[in-house]
Amino acid sequence: MTGDIARRPAIGPKRSTARWVGILAILLLLTEQAALAFGLFAPALPAIAERFRTTHVVWVMTALVLSAAVSSPILGKLADIYGKKRILVITAGIASLGAMVSAVAPTFPILIAGRFLAGVGFAFTALGYSLIRDIFPSRLQPLSISLANTGVGIVTVVAPLTSGLLIDRIGVGAVFWFSFALCAVGGILALLFVPETPIRAKASVDWLGALLLTLGLFTLMLGLSRGGIWQWTDHRTVACFATAIVSLTGWVVWERRCVEPLLSLDTIANRKVGLALLSGGIAYGATTLISSMLPMFLHTPPDKVSYGFGLSVTEMAWWMLPGGTLIVLGGIFVGLTANSIGFRRHLILGATLIGVGALVLASLPRTAAVVIVAYAIIGFGSMIYAAIPNLILSGLPADERGVGANFTGMAQALSGGLLSTIGFAVLGAHVLPVGEHRVLLSVARGAEQRVGVRQ
Repeated sequence: MTGDIARRPAIGPKRSTARWVGILAILLLLTEQAALAFGLFAPALPAIAERFRTTHVVWVMTALVLSAAVSSPILGKLADIYGKKRILVITAGIASLGAMVSAVAPTFPILIAGRFLAGVGFAFTALGYSLIRDIFPSRLQPLSISLANTGVGIVTVVAPLTSGLLIDRIGVGAVFWFSFALCAVGGILALLFVPETPIRAKASVDWLGALLLTLGLFTLMLGLSRGGIWQWTDHRTVACFATAIVSLTGWVVWERRCVEPLLSLDTIANRKVGLALLSGGIAYGATTLISSMLPMFLHTPPDKVSYGFGLSVTEMAWWMLPGGTLIVLGGIFVGLTANSIGFRRHLILGATLIGVGALVLASLPRTAAVVIVAYAIIGFGSMIYAAIPNLILSGLPADERGVGANFTGMAQALSGGLLSTIGFAVLGAHVLPVGEHRVLLSVARGAEQRVGVRQ
């Protein structure tokens, strides 16, 4: 959303507290979709790779975050122009369609197309929070936003277990149908019961900027993911990187000239914000890379290679449960120590813990205890997810915080997608046929690649 995030009084007719609780429950059904997107589908990556016999399963997440990075600021601007409820409902419809396409996809490219559509669901969080600020009574706004943040933590813990039960008992398609049901039901309920805000803004959408950014990022990630297969000097790889350079350069030039840019690049000129985005983006990408690779490692059958545990999806979820719980506790820790420690030190501490966890995975014997403890350390290091937005927003004046929030979301999405693409490109060059599927030989070395450790 644009502008300051100041609290606003309730708009429209008075409603009972019970009615507001019901409206909040509907909004939470949608705002938790971003957390669900990772919690549900990261454990499902091995099953998806096996079903479609692909070593490019990282695109299940890459397509999602690429779509999220570009669509979120556009949908936020459209919401300011046409109404937040209206755009929320339309977004729910698009995300539902994407989940349905992925559920019935006969081929991997069609599944990825569905994931790209589903990526618009990341905008639910900003749209939902904006509606809370616009329509809820002032006395209920702090509690409502706190409950929304708590819901993210609960989803982080519960989603992997839900994914495991669905995949092991029904099949991988059940995860997509589950996502479809949540989006569709949430959208219908929002249409029927959530009030619209009369607040409107006169603005325009930077469609050219969105097109250039999408083309540049897509061709960059395509070149990175396929370069090892096509060969790095192949004309297709070179064409991807050349298109990416031209598109992203054009985007930067256009954004500096556009009256209402997709993302104001002047914000990065703020040294505090720029450094926070850079360091935070690296840390974001590291956690996403590990969270994507660890399920592959745990799922790999140990009888054919020197690593792996051959776990089912449900078993993987239980192993990762302590780490998920510490993700929640890390966010609480940041809130409780914001004044005494400061967000900058939270970022340093969190990034250090992520590095330590990766080092443990890379250097110690790979036993159940080592994996669980290492992922728990990484989970607590994920306090960066609470620290970085606060660090960035604290360095901006009130009228630039909307832009800062957009940059934070974009950095989180793109760094995760980019580093995961690079990591899986490295692993994709080292695979071994095992039975009916291909096992990534270097999954256990994913953390090593990130921190530069060699055995």
